[in-house]
Amino acid sequence: MMQQPSASFTSELIHASLVAANNSCSVDAFNNNTNNNSSNSSGARKIRSTSIVVGPKMSETTLAKLEYSIHASPRRMTRDLATVFPNKNLSGLLVVPTFQRCKHEMVAWDAEIAKEKDDRLDDFIRWSKAIHNSLETLGYWSDMTDPASGFPSFSERGRDVYPDVEGCQLLLKYDFQNAGCCKILLHPIWGSKIYPATFFTTAPVDILVKVIAQVEQEHSLSKPFSA
Repeated sequence: MMQQPSASFTSELIHASLVAANNSCSVDAFNNNTNNNSSNSSGARKIRSTSIVVGPKMSETTLAKLEYSIHASPRRMTRDLATVFPNKNLSGLLVVPTFQRCKHEMVAWDAEIAKEKDDRLDDFIRWSKAIHNSLETLGYWSDMTDPASGFPSFSERGRDVYPDVEGCQLLLKYDFQNAGCCKILLHPIWGSKIYPATFFTTAPVDILVKVIAQVEQEHSLSKPFSA
C-alpha cells in the first residue's frame, strides 16, 4: 500500500520510532507467547514491536477477513494524534492496525485494482463500525481513519491526517520500500499485496478484546451476511 503522509506528522512518527527502538522492554516473552497461542493463518513470526499488547490475529467474519493487532500508543504518537483527533482525551489510547490480503499489488492503478481497493475499504468500514457501535454503547470513544484521506470517520477532523504506512511501520516494525516521495509497506507474509487501515479507541484492552470477540460471534461465517 502506498501513501504520501503529512510531512509534520511523519517526522514525529520517525522520532517515536527511534524512542520505541531504544525502549529497554524485552519482547521475547511476548514473541514466544504469540508463536504458541496466537491463531494466525499467515503463520507464526517474530514481532519486534515494543508497543504490542495483542499480537497479530486473523478476524474472519461476514464483515471482513483481516489481520489485526492491538498496540498501546507510544506517548509521542499519542501527542501527535491530538492533531488528528482534536478535543479528545486520548489517554490510554489503543491503536489497532489492520491488514487485508489483496490479489493485486496496491501500488499500481487500473479499474480492477481500484475496485479491489473499494471492496477492501468497504470491508474495513463494516468491521470498524460494528466495533465502534459496540464500544459506543459501553461508553467508550473509538474511531477509524479513512486510508485514502487519513481523516477520522466518526470524529471532528483535525489539522493533520494519520499516515497508515508510517503508523504501521512504527508499531509493527514492518519493512517498507521507497517509491519516490512515497513509502510502500511490506507485510512479512503478504508483501505489498495488502490493504492497511487503522482503528483507534480509548477503551481498556480487555473491553476491546471482548467486543471484537462478540462481533466475531455475531457475524460468524456460519450466519447470513449482515451489511
